[in-house]
Amino acid sequence: MKIAVVRRECGLGLGGAEAYCANVCTWLTKMDHNVTVVADKSLLPGLPFSSAPVWGRGSILKNLSFFLNARQVLKTGDFEVSYGLSRVAPVDVLRISDPLHAAWLDLGYRKSTKFRRLRPRHRLLLQMEAKAIREAKAIVTNSELVKNQVQHYYSTGAEKITIIYNGVDLKRFRPMTQKDRILEKKTIGISEDATVFVFAGSDLRRKGLSQLLSAFAKFREQPFILLVAGSMGNRDLKKRIEEMGLNQNVKWLGYVKDIERLYALADLFVLPTHYDPFANTTLEAMACGTPALTTRQNGAAEVVEQVAHWLVVERPCHGNITEALGAFIALPMQERRLLGEKARRITERFTWQRHIEELSTMLL
Repeated sequence: MKIAVVRRECGLGLGGAEAYCANVCTWLTKMDHNVTVVADKSLLPGLPFSSAPVWGRGSILKNLSFFLNARQVLKTGDFEVSYGLSRVAPVDVLRISDPLHAAWLDLGYRKSTKFRRLRPRHRLLLQMEAKAIREAKAIVTNSELVKNQVQHYYSTGAEKITIIYNGVDLKRFRPMTQKDRILEKKTIGISEDATVFVFAGSDLRRKGLSQLLSAFAKFREQPFILLVAGSMGNRDLKKRIEEMGLNQNVKWLGYVKDIERLYALADLFVLPTHYDPFANTTLEAMACGTPALTTRQNGAAEVVEQVAHWLVVERPCHGNITEALGAFIALPMQERRLLGEKARRITERFTWQRHIEELSTMLL
């Protein structure tokens, strides 16, 4: 079957959604389908590529040009099925994995939301989002959270929406032995008695790093380190860290290629996000035998709460986060390990094979 998979960028090492695009294309190709990547940039040289170029520098022109160019490719291409992974139309199946913009305006901008929706950039994104949802024959969300949001903001019938949870590579993301964890901590200069927390993400504001730092300030007397992957920070955050006396507790790592080793090293993965449809970093950390702490605004909370309900806080405010961190820090080492083992067992149900099988019933 000739399948078009549409995403602005597609490839490993570009981001979570872009890696998803690459994995889906690879799996569908293994199933003997003729897959074409419709994108501005593809890092899959072995697959056919139809260019939908992005023009300009500003957000408005970039988003609009890709939307229109991808639309033209889909209309003129000889495809039997189209699978959209961003705001594109028309497609047979639309997967919503980026933050639903209508929801983000309420969750990320709590002041002047009504007026903000009138700004040109937000109006454009909302119009493209509405068109993509309206014209899609079927919609896939990766969480109950997003399914409910699509129904709420766009009056979409439940029968049009199917939840297919993300998959994770269980061979790549797997636990370390306790001996290897101790050796790894020594290698990067972390004391054996320090509790290791890992945060991963580049959109630091949306992912809630500021609130997390405020919570950690309450534990500055405790032996801990926060490893931040995906960013080198900014001046304002580094100034706050210095003012809170956390200079020795926070380490910026930037892009980490072997992120699985970082997850497996950690005692707790922390992502107090303001909004994530389903942060796959959460699932990856859990697959490495590391429990995760997140918020109700992360679709992955639907998996995290199966480990322990208290690992999901209702809102990303430093009070809620402080309480949950305190509960974890107070746990004996054996109970922490039991949480990690439970996290791994739960993620073993979220394989890529299961994901592709469920997706195939919609595409084929």
